[in-house]
Amino acid sequence: MQSQLQTKPNDVESRMELGKIYLSEYMIPEAIGEFERVLKIDPNHIQAYLLLSLTIQKCPEPNLPRAAKLLGKASELAPDNADVHLNLAQVYDKQEQDEKAIREFERAIELSDDPATLVSAHLGLMAIHKKRGESEKADEHYDAAYEIYPGVQEMIKQAEIDRVTPAPKYAGEEFRAEDGFHPSLERRIEHARKEISEISGKTK
Repeated sequence: MQSQLQTKPNDVESRMELGKIYLSEYMIPEAIGEFERVLKIDPNHIQAYLLLSLTIQKCPEPNLPRAAKLLGKASELAPDNADVHLNLAQVYDKQEQDEKAIREFERAIELSDDPATLVSAHLGLMAIHKKRGESEKADEHYDAAYEIYPGVQEMIKQAEIDRVTPAPKYAGEEFRAEDGFHPSLERRIEHARKEISEISGKTK
């Protein structure tokens, strides 16, 4: 792939694939560099905005304002992209900008028919309302997520167990302290996306 880029340095898809490889190997600066190059070549590449934002968030000291700015630009370019709104909501949530996060989670729900996106957004809203002591709203979003994917009940239980008894650090995995079950749950939802989609496809 790198030899191909030597002959075709502006090959966007090859640079995207290389960036994904770097990201999977936790080579964060290299991944950031590739996604930035893609955006210099193609400033309208939505997936590059999403992956660059995600990679920035994996830095030891993530620049959340920059991540939000990138996703905001992606939202301007693709206002009907539910994944952009979901990711922007999650960044706002990490910044404790509740109102902005709520707006973006709700927008993702309006736009998406993907079960995993819907579950992620409902659980994001549930966590915010739970944190704010708005139990009725939190319950509404939990019920909506459960209706789509009953497995969320077990996921929440396991996330709470992990919060009380943190998992050991594994080789190649950076340890990050949790401030409640929401971040852990967010990661579990991302891992469950394929499973949720498959289950929903079978039940249609």
